[in-house]
Amino acid sequence: MNQKLKPAFSNSYILLFLCLMLALAVRLPGLTTFLTADEARSWFGRSIIFLDALSRGDWANTAPNSKVAYIENVSLSPAPGVTTMAMGAIGLLWEYWRQGATVPLSQFLQTIPFDPLEPTMLFSLRLPGVLVAVLAVGLTFWWSRPLLGESGAFLTATLLALDPFQIALSRVLGHDALVATFMWLSLLAILDFRFWILDCSANPKSKIQNLIVSAIFAALAALSKYPALFIAPFIALTILSRYLWHVSRNPTSANLKFYLSRFMLEMTIWSSVMAVTFILLWPAMWVHPINLPTTIISDALRASGSPHQKGSFFWGQPVPDPGGLFYPMVALFRTTPLVIIMVLLGFWRMENKATRLIFIFYIIFYMLLITFGGKKQDRYLLPIFPALDFLAAVGYVQFIQKFGFLQKRKILFYSLPVILQAMLILPTYPYYFSYYNQLLGGAPTAAQYIQVGWGEGLNEAADYLNSLPNANSRKVVSWYSTTFEPYFHGQTIYKIDESKISRSPKPGLAADNVVFYINQTQRDLPSDGALAYFRQSPPIYTVMLNGLEYGWVYPAPAVTHIINDQTRLVGQAELLGFDGLTENGQRLTALPVGKTSILRLYWEWQGKTSAEIFKIELVDNQGQPHSRGQLLTSDEDQVKKQDGAIIISNFAFTLSPDIPVGQYYLKFWLDRPSKQESVGQFPLSPTDAAVSVE
Repeated sequence: MNQKLKPAFSNSYILLFLCLMLALAVRLPGLTTFLTADEARSWFGRSIIFLDALSRGDWANTAPNSKVAYIENVSLSPAPGVTTMAMGAIGLLWEYWRQGATVPLSQFLQTIPFDPLEPTMLFSLRLPGVLVAVLAVGLTFWWSRPLLGESGAFLTATLLALDPFQIALSRVLGHDALVATFMWLSLLAILDFRFWILDCSANPKSKIQNLIVSAIFAALAALSKYPALFIAPFIALTILSRYLWHVSRNPTSANLKFYLSRFMLEMTIWSSVMAVTFILLWPAMWVHPINLPTTIISDALRASGSPHQKGSFFWGQPVPDPGGLFYPMVALFRTTPLVIIMVLLGFWRMENKATRLIFIFYIIFYMLLITFGGKKQDRYLLPIFPALDFLAAVGYVQFIQKFGFLQKRKILFYSLPVILQAMLILPTYPYYFSYYNQLLGGAPTAAQYIQVGWGEGLNEAADYLNSLPNANSRKVVSWYSTTFEPYFHGQTIYKIDESKISRSPKPGLAADNVVFYINQTQRDLPSDGALAYFRQSPPIYTVMLNGLEYGWVYPAPAVTHIINDQTRLVGQAELLGFDGLTENGQRLTALPVGKTSILRLYWEWQGKTSAEIFKIELVDNQGQPHSRGQLLTSDEDQVKKQDGAIIISNFAFTLSPDIPVGQYYLKFWLDRPSKQESVGQFPLSPTDAAVSVE
């Protein structure tokens, strides 16, 4: 090793402390401010199941594709997610002890607020993941010193500490930050091991601990998420390439045999440690050592091979799969101008080529791996960002070393990037997800090209609605309801029957207000027509983050009778709901005898023409008609005929004074008068069709 790169341990501990404090300072505050989409019913619920299974010795149920009887609405996962569930379990144990541990743990797990999640618990749930991220920053500094020297290692660690995408994901309960961290530490540990490869006379045992540490972190990465298995062949190729380089300098059969045997020995040790760690740290593997990995890999391949079920958004339009340019675009938007400039400085003066090539290939190969999957999200790219930060530090170190006068003001010029990076990202606190590269136009420009929004800002929409009169009795439907509901004091409508706001406008029609979110409107969900209906009037509140509108609160009609079942005539229309009204527009709970009342029908246009006319009758239990509705008004001709367009039609009903009071049923059908034929009757269930007469 170059002697001048040997760290001065008197300064190393001070710099290590500064790195750790910086990483903690930007991650710890504001942990309870908002929720992200996958936390409540996904990782929080799975963490409860995981801890419950551990406490009962039920090893099989430590897999994330199981659930316990007292937890409903937990989404299952093909990913191992063991480290994420472990982080959540540690947080739950901390909360259990903080509350005094007065009841058995299993009883505590059955009573904690789960659906909706209590926001005050977020600090305990997220803290373990934050500490892992902080520890990774410290290890990055310590292990980078042999590669970059003390100053370069400090710069690498601080760039990682201040990486906005890393900060954002390390502050939530999820597996993306963990898999990125563990893959990074596995690779960094092996690079220190690489130094004795350069000196073949060195004793391999002196660095064997690096092999073991690297393998342990690789196992932790694989326990987090299946794409982390990429690290195994990449590390094997990294070590093999160095030995082949030695052989190329002295190409003899003896040398080839020697280096290949050493390579096989090292990879045997590395693979064995990784496998043992993987099995030891996942109790479900003790019960199903073969079936479990097979099932997970099968589910993972199926999930990754298909586009996201709600679609995606790229280059200004909704798409099923954003394609091969998606991740390069994400990389540019999710990093900072400073990192880009510093990386480019490294190409201006090419030194440390071997180390840099390793990181460049790591970035390229991993990006290619996840590009082949049909399901693409920005968070999947997170593992490349520590490598980008390292390359940025290399570039800046080489730039400083080029000019001697800069070296004389070393403290100033190594502190400058840290200060600039902090100035770029801190204005987005606590919504670090809203950070996008200012060099490319920031968040407003990013929203024109890639999908934006993790749920940040929905808490602010909830705060606004809480300030309105009668907030506690207000019904609201929101995109990412699990993210919105914990902060809202009223009633959150999650779905009508099995129809969510992502698939149907019915939940929005049933509410007093509807909250739309940016990645919902980017993808035109549930449809262009439904969005157009609710956005006829301006929003009563807009959530603005980092110069971009993230959410909108609109009034909604609070329709009394929502039709739960799918009731449609294919190629014509679907019935959504109806209200009974007086002639003055007041709501009715029942149709009055001897008076005229209005039935307001909400329906979705699906191809119906103006030549096809709605007909409505009120029938009794035997199907005998008692009154036919007369069409008064309809906005069918005024509404743009587009996918999912919502149309309102008003019908007058006049019930004779002698009609018996009780329960009746509505019958809806379409006629084609020009041909004197019926198009078809809507298949309403008795529950959906029932109305009262009084």
